[in-house]
Amino acid sequence: MKDIIVEGKNYEAALSKGLEELKLKLEEVEVEILEEKTSLILKKKSIRLKISEKQENVEKFLLNSELNNENEEIQPQAMEALSLYLDEDFFRIDYLPEGVYMTVTRATEKNLQEKTKEVLDYLEKKSVIELNIEAIHECLGKNIGEPTKIAPYQEEHLLDGSIVISISKDRLQAYVVITKALGGKDITFEDAKEALREKGVLYGIDEKKINTILYNSIFDEEILIAEGKEPQHGENGRILYHVAIHKQSKPQVLEDGTVNFKQLDLITNVKKGQLLAEVIPPTDGICGMDVFGNEITPQKGKPTKTILGKNVVESEDGLKLYSKVEGQVLIKDGKLHVSEVYEVSGDVGHATGNIKFNGKVVVKGNVKSGFTVEADGDIQVNGVVEGATLIAKGDIILNRGIQGNNQSYLECEGSLVAKYIENTKIKSLENIESDCILHSDVIAKKSITVVGKRGLIVGGQVRAGEEIRAKVIGSHMGTNTKIEVGIDPEEKSNYEKMKLEVSEIEKNLSNLKKTIELLNKMGKNSSLEESKKELLVKSVKTYDYLKENYKELKDKLKRFELRAQDLSRGKVHASIKIYPGVKVSILNAARHIYDELSMCTLCVKEGEIIIGPYEK
Repeated sequence: MKDIIVEGKNYEAALSKGLEELKLKLEEVEVEILEEKTSLILKKKSIRLKISEKQENVEKFLLNSELNNENEEIQPQAMEALSLYLDEDFFRIDYLPEGVYMTVTRATEKNLQEKTKEVLDYLEKKSVIELNIEAIHECLGKNIGEPTKIAPYQEEHLLDGSIVISISKDRLQAYVVITKALGGKDITFEDAKEALREKGVLYGIDEKKINTILYNSIFDEEILIAEGKEPQHGENGRILYHVAIHKQSKPQVLEDGTVNFKQLDLITNVKKGQLLAEVIPPTDGICGMDVFGNEITPQKGKPTKTILGKNVVESEDGLKLYSKVEGQVLIKDGKLHVSEVYEVSGDVGHATGNIKFNGKVVVKGNVKSGFTVEADGDIQVNGVVEGATLIAKGDIILNRGIQGNNQSYLECEGSLVAKYIENTKIKSLENIESDCILHSDVIAKKSITVVGKRGLIVGGQVRAGEEIRAKVIGSHMGTNTKIEVGIDPEEKSNYEKMKLEVSEIEKNLSNLKKTIELLNKMGKNSSLEESKKELLVKSVKTYDYLKENYKELKDKLKRFELRAQDLSRGKVHASIKIYPGVKVSILNAARHIYDELSMCTLCVKEGEIIIGPYEK
C-alpha cells in the first residue's frame, strides 16, 4: 500500500500533486488533512495532506495480477479536470467517467439552505445539467470526504478568470476586481496590464500590487490599483507681520493679592524705518495628473488686499512696508497705520484745554473735572481721572483709577483697565478690569473682571455681554446692586428704544385711523373743503408710512427675542459672596438675592437662573 504527504496552496493543488505522484485515481485513495496554515501578513494559505492507497485496491490488484498477467497495467487516472472549491474547501466537484461527483471537504457553520444555495450557484456557473437535488442534500448531510454522484457524466465547462476595472468620478483612482478561473485560464500579470491599457489607465499603476493580488489569489475584492496626483492649488497672497499687531495682555496678580495695572504691555511701539510687514505674493500651484495621464491644472492663488495706511511707506517692489515715523502701530479699517503718541507731562486742565488727537494719548498727571480727552488710539492716564470725559477708539488704561463724582463718562472701542471705578459711567466694546466698582453704571460688550485685593462690586448697575466675575457682589448693608449679563448691552438698549418707538407709532396710527375715518364719513355726507381733502390725503400717506415702519420694527423686535431665547451664554461668578439686595439678570430671566450666597456661579437653565458651585 502506497502513501504520501504533500503540500499545496489549497486542497485542490495538493490533491492533484499527490494523485499524480501516486498514479492513482481519486476513488482509489484516502485523504487526511494534516495541517492548514494562513499567513496574516502575506495572506498566503497552505495545506498538508496525507494521501494513502486504499487497502482494497491493493488486494484487488494483487489478485488480478495472479489470475491474469494481462491486467498488470493499472487503469490510468480518469480525472477530467482539477477540483474547484467554494468557500475555501467547503466542497469540491469532480468530473469522472461515472458522472459528476460532489464531496464535502470541511465543516461549516452555514445552514442547509445556505450551503445548498452556494452549491447550486457554483454548478450554475459551471453549466452542470441534469442535477439531482436530493443527491446534493444527501451529500451535504454525509460525513466529510464521502463523494456522492449528483449528475450524469458530462464534460466540464472551463471558465476563464476575468478582470473588471472601474474609475472614480474625479479620475484620480482606478480599481480592479479579479475573479477566479473555474477550471479555465487564470488572469496573468500581462492580462491585468493589458486590461488597464485598454481602459486607458496609464499613470500611477502599482505593479507590485498586481503581483500581490495574483500571488495571494485575492479574488472578488475591489482594490485600488492606480492612483493619480491631485493638483496643489496656489496659495493666496498674505501679509507677514514683523510686529505684534494684536496684543492681549491681562493685569498681573501679585503674590500678596494686589494687581499691577501698570505693566500691561498693551502698546506696540515702532521706530522710524522699522520693517512692519511683508507682502507674500500668491503662488501658481503645482499641476496634478489623473490615471489617464492627463494633466490637471491647479487654481492660482489670489493676491492680498493693499494694507498701506497712515505713516507707512512701501519698498520699490511694493512687497515690504516700513514705518514712516515713531509711534504705535495698529490696524484700522483693514489698513496698517503708525500713530504717533501725544504725551501730556502734567495734568489735563486749564493749561492744556480739551485734547483731541488721532493717535495715542499718555497723561502723566491727572485729568481734571470738566475736561475731555479724545484719541483715535489708546488713552493712558498715570494719575486720577476726576469728573472728566475720556473717549478712545483703542483701550483706556488708568494706572490709578477714577473718582467720577457722577459727572465722568468713559467710552472705548477696546478694553478698559482701572485700579478702581467710583461714581462714574463707562462703556467698553471689549472687556473691563478693575480692583473694585462702586456705585457706577458700567457696560462691557464682553466681560467684566473685578480682581485684586478687594474684588468688590457694590451699588449701581453693572452689565456685560458674556460674564461678570468678582470676589464680592453687593454689601452686608443690602445696597441695591444690579448685575446683568448674557445679552449685548448695546443691543438691549436698542431693543428698549425700539419698544418705545413701537408704542409711540401704535398711538399715532390709532389717532390717524380715527382722523381718516372721520374725514371719510364727512365726505360721504357732503363734499369736503379743499383743506380737509389735503388733510385726508396727508393723513393716509402718513398712516401708510407709519404702518410700514411699524411692521419693520415689529420684525426686528421678534428677531431679537428669538435670538435671545437661543442664547445660552451669560454667567455671574462670585468667588467669596453675593449679598442680599443684588438683582441678577441673565438673558430674559431675573432673580433677586434674599440670602447670602457663598462661592457660587449663576447661570440660566430652562429659562430660570440657577445657583451652582463657583466656576474658576
